[in-house]
Amino acid sequence: MRQDNVIEISNLKKTYGSDDVLAGLSFTVKKGEIFSLMGPDGSGKTTTIEILVGLRKPSDGEISILDFNIKSKIEMREIKKQIGFLPQEFRTHDNLTVKENIQFWGKMYDNMIETPEILAILHLEEKANARYKHLTPSFKKRVGLAIAFVNDPQIVFLDEPTAGLDQFAKKEVWDIIKQFNKEGKTIFITTNDAIEPQAIADRVAIIHKGLMKDIGTPIELIDRFSSGNKIIIRSPTDQARQDAIDILQSVCPLEVLHNEIIISSEETTLLEILEKLDRAKVRYSDIITQKPTLNDVFITLTGEALNKN
Repeated sequence: MRQDNVIEISNLKKTYGSDDVLAGLSFTVKKGEIFSLMGPDGSGKTTTIEILVGLRKPSDGEISILDFNIKSKIEMREIKKQIGFLPQEFRTHDNLTVKENIQFWGKMYDNMIETPEILAILHLEEKANARYKHLTPSFKKRVGLAIAFVNDPQIVFLDEPTAGLDQFAKKEVWDIIKQFNKEGKTIFITTNDAIEPQAIADRVAIIHKGLMKDIGTPIELIDRFSSGNKIIIRSPTDQARQDAIDILQSVCPLEVLHNEIIISSEETTLLEILEKLDRAKVRYSDIITQKPTLNDVFITLTGEALNKN
């Protein structure tokens, strides 16, 4: 294993009968980075993370974590001492308080961050004596994060840690993740949200139907695969939209999605489009420019949107 790598994966495969859930993944995770495995539901993200934490066995391939081979039961026990894990469907003891839950899980390890410290980091002091079952989804997620980090691990695996949260709650979770990362933790996170890796990840691996499509920093991937800013035109009526399409389709390539006209051509400027529409007296309710995202990258690589929502 290279000195700067904490995870090395080569040709990872997982099959169930004739179904190839993972079809030969190969990638590395560097020490101290936030690494995001991004893909839609059913792409193999959870299977990958469950193999890495020892919950599933791989069908084939080589995996090294912290210089230990996961295929060795003895070495896997050593790995588990040095990692934390937050599963997608996290559950803990409903009738225990937040503090009691953290202490319950912490006592399973030789090493444990002091409870007041972990409560402070996760902003859970005011909820310390609240029963878990009475918490909101956002606070339940924080308790899960506290338990994932309670043993002061070198690597933490988070399976869609912001799923089901609103944007404000997601931002809170991202800030907590970044805080632990600044303290030297390596974070491995799965997501089906293109915004998340752009917000916090150092590198992103894009997975689709069990295959690795590409890997790089968010900026590298966007520069490599996107076609520049999009211009989005919203029309007040169906007729106005059709009038705009008739005027613009001979000028630049466009597509209509969710009743919006989308122009991705780098050769056509916003000013030119405005002049064309105004000259033809075509009405529009809004025209905006939108920077490319990792969802655009995913569409380019797979022909599909990352998240239907």
